[in-house]
Amino acid sequence: MSDKRPLLDTSDNENEGDGFMGARDSSMTTGITYKSATVAPTFLWYGRQILVRRKLFVGLLVVFIFSYFLIGPADVLDLDNVDSIVQVHHHSGVLNNEVVSYPNPINPEANQKILLPKGYLVYSNQCRIVDLDPYKRDVMRHFKRVSYKPCKQRLPLTQMRFDDHSRRYVLSINKTAFQSYHVENVFSCCYMGVERVSESNVSYTNCQHFKSKAQISNTTDSVIVKCSTDKGQIYINGHATIPERVDIQQRLKQWKRRDQGKRVPSVLMIGIDSISRVNLIRAMPKTAQYLYDNDWFELAGYNKIDDNTFPNIMALMVGYNLSNALKHCNPYISGGLDKCDFVWKLYEKHGYATSYGEDAVKINTFNYLKKGFKQPPVDYYLRPYLSAAEKLLDVNVVLGLPHCLGFETESEHVYNYALEFARRYRNDSFFGFFWTNTHSHGDISQTSSMDDYLRGYLQRLVAQGTMEHSIVVFFSDHGLRFGPTRSTWSGHLEERLPFLFIWLPPFVRAEHPEFVDALRQNRNRLTTPYDLHMTLKHILTLSGRTGSLETLDGAKDCPQCQSLLLPVPLSRSCEDVAIEDHWCTCWSYNAVKKNSKTVRHLGERVVHYLNDYVTSFRNGSLAHLCQPLTLQGISAAYKAKISQVDPSQAQIYWLTFSTAPNQALYEATVRYIKNMTSEDNVQVTGSVSRLNSYSGEADCMNDFAIKKYCYCRHKSG
Repeated sequence: MSDKRPLLDTSDNENEGDGFMGARDSSMTTGITYKSATVAPTFLWYGRQILVRRKLFVGLLVVFIFSYFLIGPADVLDLDNVDSIVQVHHHSGVLNNEVVSYPNPINPEANQKILLPKGYLVYSNQCRIVDLDPYKRDVMRHFKRVSYKPCKQRLPLTQMRFDDHSRRYVLSINKTAFQSYHVENVFSCCYMGVERVSESNVSYTNCQHFKSKAQISNTTDSVIVKCSTDKGQIYINGHATIPERVDIQQRLKQWKRRDQGKRVPSVLMIGIDSISRVNLIRAMPKTAQYLYDNDWFELAGYNKIDDNTFPNIMALMVGYNLSNALKHCNPYISGGLDKCDFVWKLYEKHGYATSYGEDAVKINTFNYLKKGFKQPPVDYYLRPYLSAAEKLLDVNVVLGLPHCLGFETESEHVYNYALEFARRYRNDSFFGFFWTNTHSHGDISQTSSMDDYLRGYLQRLVAQGTMEHSIVVFFSDHGLRFGPTRSTWSGHLEERLPFLFIWLPPFVRAEHPEFVDALRQNRNRLTTPYDLHMTLKHILTLSGRTGSLETLDGAKDCPQCQSLLLPVPLSRSCEDVAIEDHWCTCWSYNAVKKNSKTVRHLGERVVHYLNDYVTSFRNGSLAHLCQPLTLQGISAAYKAKISQVDPSQAQIYWLTFSTAPNQALYEATVRYIKNMTSEDNVQVTGSVSRLNSYSGEADCMNDFAIKKYCYCRHKSG
């Protein structure tokens, strides 16, 4: 009978002969030899047993470690960070593994039944976009929920209200707040108007004193208010307004007469920089849940078309890709952007009041390393006010951007301006575009501080009646483009998949039920900013103030793109809708050996491409400022799995690599054609992404297009 004792059992029971025989049998399989029970164990025997057991332990440890990395760690929650996880329930008829069908007589392809497997946002032969888990461990270890903190403990001493009788704004002292300022005898306040001189400069009117209240002229867009006692200044704040304008009122009345009672939808666009669909769910679950619960339409397959904000917004607002935007409305020369046919110009031309506001004036979409607009681009332009406010009000900086600006965060200045614009023109037609950067631009967690606020903000839009007559677009341009999460697989996809939700007012749903069907279907289709551009033009045609959608120019750099109010083909590929390989999320990838000869060749060719790009940019006029780069190493390499064979027989690789001397981490996607010469067999698609910070190493370069590839020969400081 076999011995059932542990291998290191040192029992000295001499009568258990079976034990000896069992040990001898065991030695055949384990290689362990036991001494006879009649012989006392020696120190040498004990040493041999310990050595053998040690080898066995090391072997088991090696097997465990190999299995751990092969299978991967259990995706367990960090109990210290469990409060960061808030579950969001998606209310949609096209989730999980089910067949969905939307009948449409116009587009037969839309009638096909679609099998959408669980774990995918888009699923077709041409495109399969994975539905990422917002709470992946490799991302959540960098995420920590941030609480909202008021900028001031006291209420503002002044307030601004529009008087419907006089049709003017009234600035007044807030009597409720007055007590908290402990004013004794001497007290005086004055306000000065902010006037735009240029994109980078403002001027101020003389400070007008007032006692309890003052009517503000309709020629004044915004004011800065100061109050003092005999001990000095005790208060400063700003108020942006939407004053009544004669020319705008005439435009609105003229077009309203033509409408002959027809209801015309307004458009309100609320955009947030650098928020992926997944991070909206992760960082702002209450806001996301509100959208799902209140019948907003999600476009879950919304894919960016270029690297940063400017080209993605130009595709949306103009229909150009970056190359044509630089060609036709050069942002580097004064007045260049004024030549662009922005959608807001089209709306203004057809009888809408227009507005645009964006926080963080130094990095504004049309101003960062650019000239901006020579003339105000819209009827109500927030930039002059925020330029003054950032200079004069109390400012604190978070993650390199202004956060609190006086009594509110700077983003709240934008949101409140949008709210007031929509309220003031609730009975008229308007187009408003509002964008915030400050709570989302540089960190995966910071935007979580605005979750309660933004849910409440959407509720305020409902309360003031905006949602009854306005089509509202709530969206982003891309996900986070740098930081520790960006180097993960989730971060790679998140950067390319911003969030997009659309609200249709009840009267539009009733008049056009086909729009409702199309938006529900399009939730799980590949879509782009060019499609959103076409959607804005489609909405304008609903006013009856212009011709059909066909009479308006399409998205100039995406001929196959279309309105999202129409069914989007399931068979779309990235190539069909002008998404270059580097930004395409439709493919899966297999890891390949990063030290292979092919991968090394690809890395060398990409670095050569970067050096050529810098050398030839602007006819070589900036090349002398930057040092050439060399390939330092390949961090990772992947090869795309594409279901359809490319006619060119190209293979698509995705590389992450580092360069010297700038110690930069880049990401590139290339097409590799084996049967061509080594000089021509590599094509870089899209731009090359920079994954780490380049602050301080490219200060000599003021051109955003090549700044991330430049390592200055002579660095400041």
